[in-house]
Amino acid sequence: MKHGQDSIRTFEALFREYYPRLYYYALDWVEEEEAAKDIVSELFGDIWSQYDRWRPDNRRAYLTRAVRNRCLNYLKHKAVERDTLGKYLDEKRTLVGTDLQEQEELMKRVRGIMDGLPERTRFVVEQCYLEGRKYSELAEQLDTTPGMIHKHISKALAIFREALEVKRIKKGTDKPLGES
Repeated sequence: MKHGQDSIRTFEALFREYYPRLYYYALDWVEEEEAAKDIVSELFGDIWSQYDRWRPDNRRAYLTRAVRNRCLNYLKHKAVERDTLGKYLDEKRTLVGTDLQEQEELMKRVRGIMDGLPERTRFVVEQCYLEGRKYSELAEQLDTTPGMIHKHISKALAIFREALEVKRIKKGTDKPLGES
């Protein structure tokens, strides 16, 4: 859209005259400098795009009302964002709390299962899974073969699987643990 030199000069004069007071008016409403600048700048941008047809009866009243309405829209939008974020955070807290409780319960059960393992099997599991030792390294320490270490691990895993499966069935779910 082309504007003549007269339109450009009158718009610039309008902008220089009203921008500062509209900015402070918007700032009073939204209490955020960048938001106030954006609101007033967007208003002037919209006016400029239709400046050849823009002929309000009272420019000051029009501009003030337009800024107020844009501020109210901005604040409504912020309230919706806050409400949505609040709901999201509440849901997240619930899920995290549930997850933590379930994890703590699972860890207690794992500790109980570990305590129930035969002593040598428990030692092998602790060394391999908790200490990160290799089968061959542990086999050498225990004067046995890596195959025997593997048998202890397999035995422990079978015990864990059975113990955790029984608990899952009692809970009334037929999904494997770890799946939702």
